[in-house]
Amino acid sequence: MTNENNISQLYSELELSTPDLSTLAERCKLLTEILLDCTSHPQVQPVSRCLAAYLDVFQTELDKSMADFRIVEFSHEQSLPQPGAWLLEDTETQCNYCRALNHVLLISHFDRNMLPHLTGLLHDIAHAMADGLAASAQEKSINIIHC
Repeated sequence: MTNENNISQLYSELELSTPDLSTLAERCKLLTEILLDCTSHPQVQPVSRCLAAYLDVFQTELDKSMADFRIVEFSHEQSLPQPGAWLLEDTETQCNYCRALNHVLLISHFDRNMLPHLTGLLHDIAHAMADGLAASAQEKSINIIHC
């Protein structure tokens, strides 16, 4: 396994089937909670590798589903809708932040006193990402009911 894209094959849940976005987000939250209890780089590495796999699959699934969450703007002069913003743009950004911070935890040797701050930041971003995704899904279901 020389390539990062194959890391997900190390985890049976990801190899057998791809969980939905909310399940992937919950797994990321759980893994960041485990990271909070890690006190050394050797403890961080296996959890961080697992988190990397889940974040990579999360990013892939998020990219696939983004077409469903595209906001379009209609112009009076044009009959075709114009591309607007992404509804889940914050989620995508937060996922990228999680991936970058997790990468730092995985490969860097850092001051042991910084570990709780790095894992805490990763934890907070992962929770915000999952909460934002859940809020967006709830908003979408409310809109479906009202339509």
